[in-house]
Amino acid sequence: MEFASGYLGMTTTVVFLLLLPCVMSMPREFDFFFFVQQWPGSYCDTRRGCCYPRTGKPAADFSIHGLWPNYDDGSYPSYCNRHSHFHISEISDLRDEMEKEWPSLSCPSSDDTNFWSHEWERHGTCSMLDQHQYFQAALNLKTQLNLLHILQSAGIHPDDGMYSLESIRNAVEEATGFTPGIECNADESRQRQLYQIFLCVDTTATTLIECPVLPRGSCEATITYGWHRISLEAGDRGRGWWAKMDPASGSLKMTMVVVLLSISCIVSTAQDFDFFYFVQQWPGAYCDTKFGCCYPKTGKPAAEFGIHGLWPNYNDGGYPSHCDNGSPFLPSEISDLRDEMEKQWPSLSCPSNDGTSFWSHEWEKHGTCSESVLDQHRYFQAALNLKTQLNLLHILTKAGIRPDGGSYSLESIKKAIQEATGFAPGIECNVDESRQPQLYQIFVCVDTKGTNFIDCPVLPKGRCSSEVEFPAF
Repeated sequence: MEFASGYLGMTTTVVFLLLLPCVMSMPREFDFFFFVQQWPGSYCDTRRGCCYPRTGKPAADFSIHGLWPNYDDGSYPSYCNRHSHFHISEISDLRDEMEKEWPSLSCPSSDDTNFWSHEWERHGTCSMLDQHQYFQAALNLKTQLNLLHILQSAGIHPDDGMYSLESIRNAVEEATGFTPGIECNADESRQRQLYQIFLCVDTTATTLIECPVLPRGSCEATITYGWHRISLEAGDRGRGWWAKMDPASGSLKMTMVVVLLSISCIVSTAQDFDFFYFVQQWPGAYCDTKFGCCYPKTGKPAAEFGIHGLWPNYNDGGYPSHCDNGSPFLPSEISDLRDEMEKQWPSLSCPSNDGTSFWSHEWEKHGTCSESVLDQHRYFQAALNLKTQLNLLHILTKAGIRPDGGSYSLESIKKAIQEATGFAPGIECNVDESRQPQLYQIFVCVDTKGTNFIDCPVLPKGRCSSEVEFPAF
């Protein structure tokens, strides 16, 4: 598998940033891990900046981002056990090493526990390892895989030098025997820089393996002439070194097509997007799993599709996320919408809550990537307006498809929605406690104004069989 091509006899350079689609179904056994290390200089040298942890500035070395279970088809499980919360006491003997090798650079400055909690609850709960084993496995892999040493041994130093992406990839491959994935982000001036390196690990989390799959996606950078290379430069303010696309003048005209891999949908800076997914979920399917659900503090929601989110997306299936860490969710911004939000956008996660954490997550992960179009109030109002326009339960019931525990063909569900709206929907299924597929979420596409339904440029993988249950709630 190749992460970067060579030079081609043309005059255009194209850089593709691959973004893994993140439409997930219920967890199952996974096929391999991605072990991901990030360069702190590139995390910090973005529009959002960074904050050093309370223990002080980390060392100028690659640090752990995560150990992520994945499937061979390019998808991945997440949040596999809502009842398995992170407990710092489980890793008390690892804490000193964790603070060194797995620091958080997010703002505000923290003691890292929120970062580790996120990694455990999103990824670790799907790993078949207990908490201590999971974090110990990642630390062991970090000890085995000293990326900074590998690159320096190949003459690639944080010294303002110019380095091709191919030389970085080759250095890691020659040292480990396996092809790495390389992810770049953009600095404050929108120049590409080396951000993360991915290697694949077997399901025991001990042995490096060849990556079974390449995720798909895109990068917006396009360089049109010259001898183009990736530049690693020494940074200020302790930022270390980063990789930049830097066109040089000269008479030699060639093309370098660089395919950069981005896993887990991590995008470091806000970018324009191509459309929204408007996603509604059926509460009966959310609750009818081995993990169950908790009704919000306002009581059991109506037996109606609820809003999951309004998600900016790219035409190739990738999406931006967490685009502005400086724009936190503020309940006061939507105080006039709260009653309608509690009805149309309820949270069913445990423990029982008032919905604020759910709405905060949706704004900070997705809404911040639409700020060029919608502020907080307009973002949530747009989703509520779309919900009013699109009464999915009415559409399905009118077509004879009812939440009665019966089985319906997937084709009949799609057809009913398409005939009512004029547009083909995306359907996502999960599985109930007996592992039977059931209707879970419905995706329709919306223009970048957040007002009009459009044909979907790409539909998410829904993991549905030809017949699905429509459970009661």
